[in-house]
Amino acid sequence: MSSSFQQKATGAMTYPARQTLDRLLFKSPLIWWRMGLGPLLGRTMLVLTTWGRKSGLPRYTVLSYTVVNGKVYVGSGWGSRADWYRNIQANPRITVQIGKRTYSAFARRVEDVDEFRAVMQRLLETGGDSHFRSWLRSLDIAYDLNDLVAKRDRVHQVALDPTDEPGPPPLEADLTWVWGVMLVSFAVGWMMGRASD
Repeated sequence: MSSSFQQKATGAMTYPARQTLDRLLFKSPLIWWRMGLGPLLGRTMLVLTTWGRKSGLPRYTVLSYTVVNGKVYVGSGWGSRADWYRNIQANPRITVQIGKRTYSAFARRVEDVDEFRAVMQRLLETGGDSHFRSWLRSLDIAYDLNDLVAKRDRVHQVALDPTDEPGPPPLEADLTWVWGVMLVSFAVGWMMGRASD
């Protein structure tokens, strides 16, 4: 499934350039996950680990997800330009983390019309994530199931099918120590403030 349509890159749908504040903001949920907040973030977000297509190293991305009939789906807001999407095209073996659950999966673009319709119906029912309407506008798609299905070649919706084949290593919660440092800092500040009274 390919399309010659050019996505409009305006507002929230402007692809964040490397080494910019926008890019940092998009990456900040990874830091929260590393700080041990995965169980809280897992209600609406997952960590997708891919193999870097050039480096061969694990690459981590936090994405909003949708569940339909027990299966997990993610969408590429920037279509085939997104690094994680290009990584799964090179190697579809991935690791998925949702809250405390981690599993290996095979990523595939949703091409079946009925499956696509079911996922889009669910997104329309829930309202999608905070960028859903901007994303539709950037693709010149109405907030309408029939228009979504008719223009599905513009949408890069990906199914994450569980597999027994191992994927890349999951993201570790290796920054939980930060909470202790913050607690000690607040305690010291509070005691210093009390001592100066």
